Amino acid sequence: MDLHASKHGEFPRLADYIWRAPLVPIALALTIGILLDRYLAMPLVFSFGTTFASILAWAATFRSADQRLSLVYLWTACAGLGAVYHHATRDGMADNDLRYFAAADAKPARVRGIVASEPNYVRGSSANPLQSFPTGASTRFALQVKELKTAVAWLEVSGHAQVTLEARVQPVHVGDRVEVVGRMVLPPTAANPGEFSYRAFLRDQGIGVLVTVPPSTEGITLLAEGWPRTLSGWLAVVRGWGQDVLARHIPERYAPVGEALLLGEGSGMTGDDWDKYVRTGVIHVLAISGQHLVVLGCFLGGLMRVLAISRRRGALCIAVFLLLYALMVGARPPVMRSAWAGLAVCGGIWFRRPTLPANAFALGWIGVIIANPTDIFNLGCQLSFLAVAVLFWGTKSSAYASAFLVPLFWQKAAIDPDLQRVIDESRPLTLLYFIRFKRWVVEFYLVNATVWFAVTPLIAGSQHLISPVALLIGPPLVLLTSVALISGFLMLLAAPLGLAALFSWPATWSLAVCEYLVDRGLALPYGYFFVPDLPPWWLWTFYFALFAYLTVGWFQKRRVFFPAFAVVWISLGCAVVFGAFRPYAFCCTFVAVGHGGCTVLETDDGRVLVYDAGAIGGPDLTRRHIAPYLWHRGIRRIDELFISHADLDHFNGVIALLERFTVGRMTLTPSFADRITEPVQLTLTEARKRGIATRIIKAGDVLDEAQLTGVVLHPPPRGPEGNENARSLVILLRQADLSILLTGDLEGPGLARVLGMPPVPVDILMAPHHGSKTSNTFELAHWAKPKIAISSQGPPRGNPKTTNPYEPTGATYLTTWKHGAVTIRKEGGRWIVDTYRSKKRFELK
Repeated sequence: MDLHASKHGEFPRLADYIWRAPLVPIALALTIGILLDRYLAMPLVFSFGTTFASILAWAATFRSADQRLSLVYLWTACAGLGAVYHHATRDGMADNDLRYFAAADAKPARVRGIVASEPNYVRGSSANPLQSFPTGASTRFALQVKELKTAVAWLEVSGHAQVTLEARVQPVHVGDRVEVVGRMVLPPTAANPGEFSYRAFLRDQGIGVLVTVPPSTEGITLLAEGWPRTLSGWLAVVRGWGQDVLARHIPERYAPVGEALLLGEGSGMTGDDWDKYVRTGVIHVLAISGQHLVVLGCFLGGLMRVLAISRRRGALCIAVFLLLYALMVGARPPVMRSAWAGLAVCGGIWFRRPTLPANAFALGWIGVIIANPTDIFNLGCQLSFLAVAVLFWGTKSSAYASAFLVPLFWQKAAIDPDLQRVIDESRPLTLLYFIRFKRWVVEFYLVNATVWFAVTPLIAGSQHLISPVALLIGPPLVLLTSVALISGFLMLLAAPLGLAALFSWPATWSLAVCEYLVDRGLALPYGYFFVPDLPPWWLWTFYFALFAYLTVGWFQKRRVFFPAFAVVWISLGCAVVFGAFRPYAFCCTFVAVGHGGCTVLETDDGRVLVYDAGAIGGPDLTRRHIAPYLWHRGIRRIDELFISHADLDHFNGVIALLERFTVGRMTLTPSFADRITEPVQLTLTEARKRGIATRIIKAGDVLDEAQLTGVVLHPPPRGPEGNENARSLVILLRQADLSILLTGDLEGPGLARVLGMPPVPVDILMAPHHGSKTSNTFELAHWAKPKIAISSQGPPRGNPKTTNPYEPTGATYLTTWKHGAVTIRKEGGRWIVDTYRSKKRFELK
């Protein structure tokens, strides 16, 4: 059937062309094999045996009359190959792998190896008032380790390490041989239920250990310069040169955004800079992906035509440029997907063969799998492919509609071309241009909305974020970043001729407008909001249905099917996510947040109380630790938030908590609001803006939460003298026969005042001040006589084998940095203690 002709003027079904592309079933088979190995842990022997047997069966039936059976064997072999490749990439370890020499506790180490990724410099920041300490500059890169220094000699090892230098590294590049002196440790596992596992993430990247290098002139030593002999090294040098050009010709305020947009170099942007693009749902305009390569490819295609370069030679030049550009900006899955697809199109032009978009799409997927099969589980990779699939097969694309795409989601009424020409000629020229411009804008926004609706469930399921403001600012940002991309590219080309300034003003202007739109979008009411966990079964069903709608002819004939299904399914998802399906039973969890504090208490009647939300690492603890845990527990609302005192590491996560959860009331100590520090005032202002009631509690006040009762032991209405720690909120809680004492950072005069009260034996004691020896004294241990003492702390900087003051009383001492979250709940009439990271489980007696 002719692509450009169809019966009665209708386009042929897209499904016919998708499934006729030979690479599509191959890509699907590889993916199925990877999924089976990922989630079912397929034995390597079984996967390899399946692959080998299927290849033999395919060879035996290849020339048979019925080719269908042969294809089944071929696809089965591809699935087995995908499983084998994923297992070897992710789980394969040599006997001398570096991971065997590392432990959960950091130890001094000296290693030698080859720099495997271009060092990424991240500048420090001190602007956030909620940060306990300013974050210093750091440099990070992957190191292919070859040797490890032991007490006797250098030992030959294998594997990759992630090296982090707490400063800007001396110029080293990919391919250089270096010696690194620092502290080596295994990556941390998730410390709380629902939390992202950094160890699993690095494992997918082939990285087994972390090496942290303190600021020192001897931390990293260049042994041999190897970058001139590698393509990656030369591309890194070119990228560094491009950064210098942009820094000289674009104002300092916009240069970091320009570097991220044009060169994939985000080191100049702070976490807050990235966060505003994430929250407004337009991070794709900075994360180099298909959009960037399409814009540059189209621009280069026009340039080739102006220079009268033949179509075939132009395609070859564009293909080489796209590949080198993709490698230079980091070769991340989204950009490599576009690069592979671009190479397929250019290859079709070179060989004078038509290119099926489905084939190019599948080739990009296979290319990503070959580079690293675990990349298909990367959110950026998934979003890139999903957006392109919807653009290709779910909207009316001006580039493909004349050939083979059908507007699946909307359709214009057919108008006779001759009649349309007469109508256009009767209109004034300005009106005609206005109508065409309006039509273009409407179609642009419709396409943007279609892609937004397709990708939003995936983003909500992984990032817990929905950004309606992207529907408004997305299209102009795409246009503006395209202008900045082309003008910036021309600026780099003109720099050797001294003409870069000619193109700096359009680049600067477009970047400035981008920043303005993002800032305004961030301030819009309901421009973005956070949502709880989406059930995996809901996401899988939604995207299976979308896949079927885009690729199966039966569904394409019934255009109303998917919109109706989407409405019903989204309604079901909202009911599941926002409904009250959490079982009500008492549960107390000391959330692992590092050096800080957060204790979550769930009562028998469904109420949720949170004591503190802060950490010395900064306000990001809510996103990384607290919110994932609460969403995992099915918690949508916090009925009461207690803040023990006005130290940042106990409340700097409160504002982020208020953004993500409904909070009924905030409870403070008498001296909290008296602090005139900026963090305290920001927190109180945010609470007032959201209409959250606040109350002050003091010694002697009684708390009554159904079966959970409590009495405030400290602080008094005024005083005591000393720092804020001395005025920490101390609450004695009782749930049936269980008693819990929460102490904050109690020390000094405050600790002396509490110890002056009659002894209060408890079951669970929060070790005050993160286990500090000045607060956790033998006097406190004998006064409280706890069965379990829990210290919310980060890894110790010195010798962790310090004296345990609770040991003489027979108490079990647990630290959240080692054991992860500690949960106390009742099961079968017994109080059970569970630790998440160390997987300990025992009865409280």
